Amino acid sequence: MPAAATTTTTRKASAQPSAAELEVLTFLTDPNAQVRQVALSNIVGFSAQTSPHRSLLLSKHKNPDGSPLLGRDGNEVDTIDDLKRLCQDQPITAHDAFSALINLSDSMVVARRIGDARFLEFLVHYIADPVSLLADLACMLLSNLTKVEPICAELLDLRVQARPFYDFIPTADLDAAVSGMDVEPSDPEYARKKAAAESYAKRLVDQANQSEEQVPAMARLLDAFEEGATVDSQGSTLEAMKKRIQEAAKNEDGTKEKEEVEKGPDGRPRIRRKTNCNFLASVFANVTVLPRGRDWFVAPLSASSAAASASAQAAAAKADSTTDGALPAATEYPVARIMAFTEHPNLIRRGGVISAMKNILFVKSAHKLLVAPPPAREGEDEMLRGALRATTRPPSSVDILPYLLLPLCDGAEMAEVDFEDQETLPEECQMLPEDKKRERDPALRLMLVESLLLLCTNLYGRQCLRARGAYVVLRSAHLVEKDEKITEAVVRLVNILQRDESDATAKDLEDDAESRQEDVGAEEPLDSDDEDLVIEEL
Repeated sequence: MPAAATTTTTRKASAQPSAAELEVLTFLTDPNAQVRQVALSNIVGFSAQTSPHRSLLLSKHKNPDGSPLLGRDGNEVDTIDDLKRLCQDQPITAHDAFSALINLSDSMVVARRIGDARFLEFLVHYIADPVSLLADLACMLLSNLTKVEPICAELLDLRVQARPFYDFIPTADLDAAVSGMDVEPSDPEYARKKAAAESYAKRLVDQANQSEEQVPAMARLLDAFEEGATVDSQGSTLEAMKKRIQEAAKNEDGTKEKEEVEKGPDGRPRIRRKTNCNFLASVFANVTVLPRGRDWFVAPLSASSAAASASAQAAAAKADSTTDGALPAATEYPVARIMAFTEHPNLIRRGGVISAMKNILFVKSAHKLLVAPPPAREGEDEMLRGALRATTRPPSSVDILPYLLLPLCDGAEMAEVDFEDQETLPEECQMLPEDKKRERDPALRLMLVESLLLLCTNLYGRQCLRARGAYVVLRSAHLVEKDEKITEAVVRLVNILQRDESDATAKDLEDDAESRQEDVGAEEPLDSDDEDLVIEEL
């Protein structure tokens, strides 16, 4: 998703770049920061797709005598590498470098050149760091890069340090450790102070060791995505980012009074994220196109990954020890940490999440994990009881269904639904305020209905949808839906839910172990011959 370039050019392309055009490329490696900034501000416009000079940034060039074009650092000019390096330059320069790479990454060939493991590691660290001024641009760039499957695979394999860029030693611990070292043996409290100092010193050592711990890059991105949900989406516009850059520059040169840094009880500064990272939702949608990416979202995070997660730490502090045989807490499943954003006001965030959730539902064996069964009711028929209870798994700690149904609900319409019908719905979908509106984007409404269709690929999913009021939501939505594709999908879904089940349709209730490795993707046939169940993967 290309960012707006900061400059444009209307000159006609010549057969060969001029000497002046080649010379400006050499200044990208100039030791003077202002020179690099001016050079890049003149070059960034070349990266636009419509620019006749775009190829100037993609090729290596030679001097008239045939020798390689050298930069100011004495090395051969490689503009793509120079732009990647300038992403770590001063904020104004980095802004233009990110913008140029975003524009250039619309080409798969160029994206492969940009997205090597080292640069991906930089992007993950930069996005994960709350103090990064341009993390939203980095998210946009990563979104473009992960449209290339090999880069998605590289990102899934990538492990990075759990330690953030802004890692600080708690001043309280440091002061206590230092003061304890100077205590005199004649001090009446020598033993206590010495023991306390050793305890503080051990804590500092443990922290230093933990800072070198490697965690999955996806776990760091997931933390940034959650943190960014609290940041105003308007803050990701180019104007807002430039304003932040200018304010940062004033702070550095001392022309603006520095704000007092809030500190926590351990003496560490409390860092507030400045960027919303909405485009990480698109990264998750791209990653879940791969079976490995889908598997990552439905597997509990490892202990090291959870330790790096703020939300997992908070959950662990409140939770009791896990009993044998029980599923991990919902917060340990990545899918559970993104599903709540299907109602987020930002279109990019909720659209990417809905797309990722649809892809994740292609993992048929995970449906019992992703959808919680309804409570047992008196008079429950044998087929329903068999579908919902005949499982070797304990009750699910994750429930994706409310977040698929809620965007399809309209508060005013649901207020007219009978109380008995409302009771069958998930609690999140009951007693909605009348000003609650249905998802406005037709593409997202279609993906939500197709996600429900994917849940119909086994008896457990079909019976859960029947027992938990999916038909009530679909009936109301169908009455006002104007998009033909969506109405067709709703009719297919209703036909599946309204028909009777037979012994033949219950074959997917066999041992979970046999289906645990199933991943029903677009390129793989579904177990059913029913054409109503065939859905294309994103």
